[in-house]
Amino acid sequence: MRIALFQLRAREVEACASTNVPIERIAQLLTMADEQNTDLAVFPEGFPFITSCEVGAVPSLDAAILALQKIPPHSLAYIVGGYVMDGPYQRNASFLVHEGQVHTPYFKRVPWLDEVFQPGTALVRWSWYGHQVIPLICADVCVPWNEPDGRAAQMLGEAAALGAGPSCPIIVSTFGADLRTPYWTNPLQAWARACNAPILVSAIAGRSATAFMEGGKQRYFGGGGSGMYWFEDGQDHVWPSTKDSRVAGMYLVDTLEPESRWLPLRR
Repeated sequence: MRIALFQLRAREVEACASTNVPIERIAQLLTMADEQNTDLAVFPEGFPFITSCEVGAVPSLDAAILALQKIPPHSLAYIVGGYVMDGPYQRNASFLVHEGQVHTPYFKRVPWLDEVFQPGTALVRWSWYGHQVIPLICADVCVPWNEPDGRAAQMLGEAAALGAGPSCPIIVSTFGADLRTPYWTNPLQAWARACNAPILVSAIAGRSATAFMEGGKQRYFGGGGSGMYWFEDGQDHVWPSTKDSRVAGMYLVDTLEPESRWLPLRR
C-alpha cells in the first residue's frame, strides 16, 4: 500500500480552531497525494477539528461528518480527525473518508496529561477496495507502553484479533513532540514486532503556539518524526531517518516495497 503521511506545520493545524475546516486546502493536498498514485493519505491528530480555550467550539459528531462530506471526493482514502461531541461526551476521533463516504470513527482510548475526553472502548479496522488499516491516536501507542497498566497488552491483542499484519498496517496520528526519542520509538518498534505489521506515524513539523508543562518546564509540540516502522530479518527499521524527518512535507512510504521519498508541501 502506498501511503502519504502529511507532516503539516503545527501552526497550520492550530489555525483550524479559528478558520474551521479548510476544505480547499485539504482538497489541494489530496490532489498532491493522488498525483503520486497513493492509496491512503494521513493527516496529523487534531486536523481539522482542533480546539482552543479562546476560539472555536467543538463540533458535534454529525456536524464533523457533514463537514468532511463537503470535501470534494477523491479516489484515494484519507484519515483526518480531532475533537468532536458525541452526544454529551467530548471525544478525540479519527475518521476514514473514501469517495465522500465517512467510515465509522475511531475514538482515542488513552488520554495524555490533562487531556479531557471520553475514551473509546475498542479498536476498529477500516476496509476499502482491498485495503485495510487499524487506526490509533497519539498516546494510544506510547503511554500504555511507557506506563504499564495492562492497556498495551489489551490493545495489542485487539489489533491482532482485527488482523494487524503485513497487509493491515497500523496508522498513528499525533500532535506530539519528541517522536524520535525512546519514549516514542521503543513502543512503536514493539508494536511493529508484536503485530508483525508496519506502523505508520503522521506527526507535525515546526513548533506549536500551544505550550504544555512537563517536568516543571514549558514545552511545545512539534519537531517532526513522521515515518514508517517495521521489523524484518531480525532488525527494527524506520524511514525516514531522524535528521530527514523534521520538516513539513508529504512523506511517501510503501508498505510492500522499500521505496520512500519526501516532497515539499505546496503553499
